[in-house]
Amino acid sequence: MSGTCEVLVLRGPLVESAHDVAVVGVAAGGAVAFATDGAVELPVFLRSAAKPFQAAPAVARGVLDRFGLDDRHLALACASHVATPEHVALAAEILAAAGLDQAALQCGPGDDGRPLAHGCSGNHALGLALCVQEGWPTASYLEASHPLQEAYRSTIAAIAGAVPEEAGDGCGMRAYRIPLRRYAGMFGLLGAAGDGALGRCCAAMRAHPHLVRGAGAIDTELMRAAPGLVAKVGAEATIGIGLRDGRGLAIKARDGAWRALEAAAAHVAWAELEVDVKTPGLLPHAAPVVLDARGEVVGSVETRLELLR
Repeated sequence: MSGTCEVLVLRGPLVESAHDVAVVGVAAGGAVAFATDGAVELPVFLRSAAKPFQAAPAVARGVLDRFGLDDRHLALACASHVATPEHVALAAEILAAAGLDQAALQCGPGDDGRPLAHGCSGNHALGLALCVQEGWPTASYLEASHPLQEAYRSTIAAIAGAVPEEAGDGCGMRAYRIPLRRYAGMFGLLGAAGDGALGRCCAAMRAHPHLVRGAGAIDTELMRAAPGLVAKVGAEATIGIGLRDGRGLAIKARDGAWRALEAAAAHVAWAELEVDVKTPGLLPHAAPVVLDARGEVVGSVETRLELLR
């Protein structure tokens, strides 16, 4: 018996493309409950899925209370946002509360040329607020040896239960690579976190899913469909999902294809976590169609799932 998750793109009844997707689900406590072949120890970069865990040190050190920030700002710090006016305004508020402006951001420009419109601006802004509180230099906050990066590194290692490999991320932060089972375990811990810094990060994401990405995005729509669920995507087509009971799920489209990740995430969430994927926000991910230039349906996207237990 083999475990597979394959996402097929069909034009009419004919297969045009196929994507191999790695899936690992863990029980409370981190024991592997199900997986696809070769997925358990597959090394995967968290990328932006690390953001809820990167936000935790600032929460633990009282940054929100010190600067008068609330859970909306915290949700944005855990986000890869799509630069709505609300997203941009909250990022600016985090910086202003710490006595900074967008010139302090080193995440790069968003689509409109402003750093505040970059999807990682909330993550960087809360990190900068922590630097201000602790008296750490803000100009060098992205250097691998900076105290901010050391705080992030140690937090990721503690929650993952392993020292991650690392390299540069797309926004200048560090990108952490861990086995997919540990990725799933981290989200199981996030979903079950009650009190403490990690619990507050989780609660903020659940309360404000539209701030974590935006309407129509797979992680936002999963949280809207299942209020007890927490989810966060990472670049190159990964997602972590956690539940209140401590179960965790991590998915990686091996070729980095978002269309495969979104379809697989919706399908596995329905099959294994009993998430209702017939909501208006999730149905386009669960049952995607292929359109021609006139908007006519000419194909479909099909997920085939068989898990090892």
